[in-house]
Amino acid sequence: MTSLLNLKDFLKQNEVFYIARSLFYSDIMSPLHTHDFAEIVFVEKGIFVHEINGEKYEIPSGSIQFIYPEDVHGFSAKKNKDAIITNLAFYFSRLDDTCKQFFLKKRIDNQHKALPYFQSYDYQWTSLYTKLSKIKQLPQAMQHYAFHSIIYDYIYLYTTSYVNSQHHTIIPRWLYGAKKEMEKQENLLEGLPRFIELSKKSQEHLTRQMKKHYGLTPVQWINQLKLERMETLLLSTNMDILDIIYEVGFHNVSYCYALFKKKNACAPKEFREKNKRMFHT
Repeated sequence: MTSLLNLKDFLKQNEVFYIARSLFYSDIMSPLHTHDFAEIVFVEKGIFVHEINGEKYEIPSGSIQFIYPEDVHGFSAKKNKDAIITNLAFYFSRLDDTCKQFFLKKRIDNQHKALPYFQSYDYQWTSLYTKLSKIKQLPQAMQHYAFHSIIYDYIYLYTTSYVNSQHHTIIPRWLYGAKKEMEKQENLLEGLPRFIELSKKSQEHLTRQMKKHYGLTPVQWINQLKLERMETLLLSTNMDILDIIYEVGFHNVSYCYALFKKKNACAPKEFREKNKRMFHT
């Protein structure tokens, strides 16, 4: 029998969303249930076995999945492996119109099946999960903005994951794998030559495929990756800015500053000061 969960049973006074971090032991399946709220599931550790709307599959750590209110699902950890997940639960009506339209359209596009999960890069996970873990520490008035920031981050990451939402084509496995490897610090520091080596393709072919599926050249994507990692370090550490620049793989400070200002409309120091006030205590 499917049970119905109500968000009001979890919310405290004046709360509009609920965050829960849970440990699931192997071979213990939660009962199938539905709910009057939407939720986003973050798989922090292990392999999450998800049964949803009649389908069952495994979701690895670092993955994120949106659950609609009417979805019927249950979950457990993979055999002999525990799993830790964090749920962000909220009323669908709390979303702004843009977000509602996105999720409703995706529901139709997927023929009312479960929305696919995606696996994030480490730096993406760190950025998003930091916001999630800090949101309850913010003043009540600011939690509204932080909540919608998380939702928009999810939408951005979903639409730029390995399934190309614009052309509905699957990213070649070799390209997705090479990009995943380039996230590792030792590879990122070596830059374009290492990307070409990992792809096992010519630079010309790699460039064509990157532009086709991501709209960026390999160098543009590598710089974007470095800048995003730089942003994470600016917000999550007290490292000297110059040390961060070299840590993420830039060798020309002026070039780095120019790229950073173009992306964020401010210098790294100003970016750190403005954003730390919101997401750090």
